[in-house]
Amino acid sequence: MHHIFEFDDIIYAVLQHVKSSGTDLVNVAMTCSRLADSALNILWSEQSSLVPLIMCLPQDTWEVRENGLGHIVHFSRDPTPIEWERLRVNASRVRRLVGPNGFTDALKLPLGESFIPGLDVSRDVLQRLFVWSRPATLFPNLCELYFDAVFYFLEYDSSKSWLLRQFISPGLQALRFDVAGIPPHKSEQLLATLHAEVHGLRQLTVSADDGNMALTVPPSFGKLPKLIGLAIFGIDVCLTRQTIANIQQARCLQSLKLKLFGTSCDAGGIPLELPSLKTLHLSGGSLPQCTHFLRQVTTPQLSHIDIRYCGAASPAEMTAFIESLSTSCQTVGCLERVHVVDESKIPDPRVIIPLSSEIFRPLFKFNRLLSVKFIGVGNFNLDDGFLYDVPVAWPSIRELKLTSWKRRAIYSVTFTAMMSLASRCRSLQTLHLTVDATQSTIIPRAPDGTEELWPTQTALRNLHLGYSKVSEVARVPYFLAEVFPTLFDFKWYDYYYGNYHNPDIAIVSALSALNDALQQLWALRKSTGADDLNGRRIQTTVGREEWRFHRNVIDCYKYLH
Repeated sequence: MHHIFEFDDIIYAVLQHVKSSGTDLVNVAMTCSRLADSALNILWSEQSSLVPLIMCLPQDTWEVRENGLGHIVHFSRDPTPIEWERLRVNASRVRRLVGPNGFTDALKLPLGESFIPGLDVSRDVLQRLFVWSRPATLFPNLCELYFDAVFYFLEYDSSKSWLLRQFISPGLQALRFDVAGIPPHKSEQLLATLHAEVHGLRQLTVSADDGNMALTVPPSFGKLPKLIGLAIFGIDVCLTRQTIANIQQARCLQSLKLKLFGTSCDAGGIPLELPSLKTLHLSGGSLPQCTHFLRQVTTPQLSHIDIRYCGAASPAEMTAFIESLSTSCQTVGCLERVHVVDESKIPDPRVIIPLSSEIFRPLFKFNRLLSVKFIGVGNFNLDDGFLYDVPVAWPSIRELKLTSWKRRAIYSVTFTAMMSLASRCRSLQTLHLTVDATQSTIIPRAPDGTEELWPTQTALRNLHLGYSKVSEVARVPYFLAEVFPTLFDFKWYDYYYGNYHNPDIAIVSALSALNDALQQLWALRKSTGADDLNGRRIQTTVGREEWRFHRNVIDCYKYLH
């Protein structure tokens, strides 16, 4: 073997190129003993189940039986001490026990075995395994544990609570679990004593009944000096001030995710500071609950905020939220991302929530914003002046989505204003906006009065026109092809959600015009290099095989987030 493989760092650097394939890692491990250890460490480093460990025992020690929940692994005989030792060696290589999404390759099982979907380990096997060796001893290098993902089929009782405690060890850096089924006093005791057992914890996620019950937050989080990420699914907003005071003890906290419950009420006193917080995610039953929380904190380092709520929020409530955001994020140069989503499943389409430009103008103070998304929050009633001011207020904006989603659009901004915004924002890559493109597009003029096109913008890749109205006189496909030569994805809504069976005639007409515009744009793309209407050559960097487009159905949620 070449002497270069005498260095472990070089071996691991090479194996990074094959770690996504279990087959390749197994082949490398079988090449020679010098590579085997490193390849097996990577092969076993992340698991979403204990099934692979049990299956590395001799095949006559276990069997798979089917029950109403799926396929379950049982012991057919007791493993011998030597056979247990083989399992122990592989378990010592595991660093992460995480959810199924982290288990992407069936060949992370021992050579010769295959992964069976829905396969799990029986309670009897777990008991005998952990009687033989404590979890903390069996997994000495474990640094990340998503407990409920690994032991999904194990019902909550005293044994599950006991097993969770056995997994907690000083080496853990990330821990996630649900305290459902554990008596409240025991769950509170567990949270209060975490600092003594996992002093180096960096990420902690706790929920109660998948976030459907409220939790009590202990002040002992301040004794976790390395904690930078905290998620608690279940916070009573009536007690948020005391909760925030306890969370505040974690002085190095950078990411906070909370699910809010209860009825918010005004709280007096000076807002509490979360000095190192950079990312804040709030979800709850209503937007006022999130506003209530923001009014009680100041976050001088906040860069990302993500708000998700259910239920229609009035214009006054949206105004109050944005005002609270301005008060909480007092350092205007830090905020880079604002995402607000109404996650109501089926909002009443008859409820009109007009959201004017004045509601959103306070966000202009945050001049470093890179991504702004307000999705499904109401019926946007913006004006052209707002769009003309966006490039000045957010010169580095990369993503802008102001979408009514399942609510009827209000056609208040023109295609001309949209073109001005998109061409002047030189970093803008994604734009989702409903416009009125039924009038002739006003082309910019040079100082001598002659018409000249907007400057070519090569960053824009994704354009979603929502419910926009389009007519031929606006020459939409021509301007899109000429000004945005790298435009890659062009979408709009296929129908109005509230009138799926009896669509509005105006909506049908707009969709028909959009479809015609799309076909014209496609024709322009295919005729790369042909003369355009003014005799200039159309230049594009998007090849025919790369260009894609489609009509976008409103309930395709993935296109909205």
